[in-house]
Amino acid sequence: MSNWKHLQKLNGGEAIWHSDPQLSLKGEVWLYSAGGELRVWSDGTLHKPEPQALKLTTPVKERFTLFKPLSLLFVDVEVRGSQAVVRRGTMNGAYLLSLVEATDVEALVARYRTLGFRDGNPWNATKKRVAIREYRKGPSTGWAISVDGDRTIEAYRNETVAASHEEAIERAEKLIRAKEKEGFVLHTVDLRDAKYPNPEPKAPKGSPKKSPAPRSPSFAKPQDAYAAADTAIAMLKDLHERFPQAHFVAEQLDLKKEPGRMDSLDQQLSIFKREYKHRIGSWNGAKALKPRKSESSWDYFLRVYGSITWIVDNVVDNGLPTFPCGNVTGGGWSCLEIADDIYEIDGLVEATGNKDLENLFVFHGGWHIGRSFAFDHRTKSPTGEHAVVPFDESLQALPKKTPPARIQPFGLWLHKHVSRLTDIAEENLREGL
Repeated sequence: MSNWKHLQKLNGGEAIWHSDPQLSLKGEVWLYSAGGELRVWSDGTLHKPEPQALKLTTPVKERFTLFKPLSLLFVDVEVRGSQAVVRRGTMNGAYLLSLVEATDVEALVARYRTLGFRDGNPWNATKKRVAIREYRKGPSTGWAISVDGDRTIEAYRNETVAASHEEAIERAEKLIRAKEKEGFVLHTVDLRDAKYPNPEPKAPKGSPKKSPAPRSPSFAKPQDAYAAADTAIAMLKDLHERFPQAHFVAEQLDLKKEPGRMDSLDQQLSIFKREYKHRIGSWNGAKALKPRKSESSWDYFLRVYGSITWIVDNVVDNGLPTFPCGNVTGGGWSCLEIADDIYEIDGLVEATGNKDLENLFVFHGGWHIGRSFAFDHRTKSPTGEHAVVPFDESLQALPKKTPPARIQPFGLWLHKHVSRLTDIAEENLREGL
């Protein structure tokens, strides 16, 4: 919990809004004053909003935009003649508006680089995330503009193709200038997933280098389904530990060592904390064991690990098949939820009258949007494994039976599935650092 007295002192003694700072680093704190006004205490100086910055209407000569994608923070600078308009705040949220001399911009931007903000092209933070600039005129008239690859996009969907990325940016700047003459002012800056190829932003020469996350260890190819399940768990544990932001595996979570990790996600997890308390930290002490005689890899997984509950934040879910954990708002945004208490098939059988569905045992969440999986109990392999099949509540007929000899053991399916998801997640997490 934040030190409210200290925050009030940084706020010049004025009342504060009892909310954790948006940014809290040595020498830099972004806090909320009473009433929800964002203020920035920077190197001993408290900066308050300067609405007069909106009156600076000379053309934009140069832009600088720096991002902390995993924290959803940005610093945006518009150089307009001898002065510059600076916005520091949350993407698609509150920001502090202030004015600085154009001669001070270089030092300002350099400071935020040292605080971990990374240079983005003002139109794309990374090659996969593009900036959306939304302008407002009056209380209700809006207009949005973005550049994605070689396209200028207005109102989120009206695309105009240019000869190059640079020409698309030039067109966007002309459109912005025309809107500003009509009285539009920048309201929010947000990021969206790119649809087209974009250049990787490059920091200027001499900028602090981004500290790379440790590389993934090399995992040996599993020799059987039991080892495959163990390896999948090891891969998830590794990703949880190497990237302590924007995601967590509940079973690997250590609330004493990382008490704020759940709350650092931009999600409402109240129901998750209540309903999945028994899963949090449940892998503590779990390790690979010798399979029992005639034990399937699914039974082995349940005995040794019990469940998997992987929650990912929306800033790193690009390409991941996410769904509400437990099929409820507040359950967390998950891309992998496996347990033996995921779904009661009896209710669906009764509601549909389709008794064939009794042959399915759902072990993976996401059933309402076709991202779930079930075991088909109509056939069984010599080692006690059942075929893994896709599941959705709208399912009308069961898939064709899988011959026992062709059934892929659960452990092998899990290893393949986790390998694919962790590859995607790691790329997203690295891009967001």
